[in-house]
Amino acid sequence: MASKRISITAELSIRLLYESAFTCCVCRNPKAHVEIHHIDHNPSNNIETNLVVICKNCHSKAHSTNSMAQNLTPKRLKAIKNFWLSEVKHNTSKAMLPSSNMEQAMWTFINHQRLPDVMRAKGVKFNSNRLNYLVNKGMLDEDGLLIFDLPRNESKFSTVYDRFEWDVAMKIHDLYRDAVDQLIIKSNPIELGAIWGRRNIKNLIKVGDICFCLRGFNFSRGEISRGEEDRLVIARSKGIEIRFMANTRHMWGNSAILSNFSGSSFSAVLLLVKNIFVEGKYLIIEGTPLAMGAGFLGTSYKTPHKLKYGWSGGSIFSGAADYGDIEEPDDIDFDDLF
Repeated sequence: MASKRISITAELSIRLLYESAFTCCVCRNPKAHVEIHHIDHNPSNNIETNLVVICKNCHSKAHSTNSMAQNLTPKRLKAIKNFWLSEVKHNTSKAMLPSSNMEQAMWTFINHQRLPDVMRAKGVKFNSNRLNYLVNKGMLDEDGLLIFDLPRNESKFSTVYDRFEWDVAMKIHDLYRDAVDQLIIKSNPIELGAIWGRRNIKNLIKVGDICFCLRGFNFSRGEISRGEEDRLVIARSKGIEIRFMANTRHMWGNSAILSNFSGSSFSAVLLLVKNIFVEGKYLIIEGTPLAMGAGFLGTSYKTPHKLKYGWSGGSIFSGAADYGDIEEPDDIDFDDLF
């Protein structure tokens, strides 16, 4: 007697699809429509290890008794799935690094206050040689927190780097830039552009997650106090808003303060999610920026995910260039989302 089909939860479905880059793990055809297959052919067995994302063609082969399709055995399907998930995870994180983008791409905003705490929580350590040098110089403590050497510069804008001699400031920035890269590799941030839809975000993102997005943001100027300025940063599209505050004290160089993170700018953002809620017609993702990058290009961002932003992205596997966002009905009852 056949087992009764049990629906897979929305949360599990979205996670499986995201982790597979919404792509069949067997043929890897980025244009093929995919579905979730029960590896053991038992539709009531919805444990994650028994589910795999494949296209309709490969799904048919997995159910076929034809000798030509016997290579898609349950054991082989599990192996193919695990290999694909590992590859997607690796290439997703790798694509977020400045070294994988254009030569001029760089983290020019790094949250020196929050980053060390998040690193400890994720089991990420600073480069020991670079850290020890700065600790021995009395510029940082052993946790990577800054020990200011010079008095605050009371000019129009003053950053943490202005509190050190130039050569030391360079070494501190290099230490923190490397730390951001290591955090990305270790934590595998969620690519928001791949799940840019209310239902996807609601089911996949939770408070405390680290997310990444590369898109246009609006930086609103605030009041300058003691050489520092809090800027409200917002990105909106398709009923979703990303919102956070960024202080100029954490920025590297005048270009970051006056150009890269001012007005409307295309930026890479590594965000720690601190709240998700509905406000008016928008689903708000509120967070704390861990790092922001300038010099990134969308056309050089080779993520395995199909992005739902309205700019030219690209895929390391498909070579595709543009994935338009998907409109959701305007008559959605936002209260039903929570």
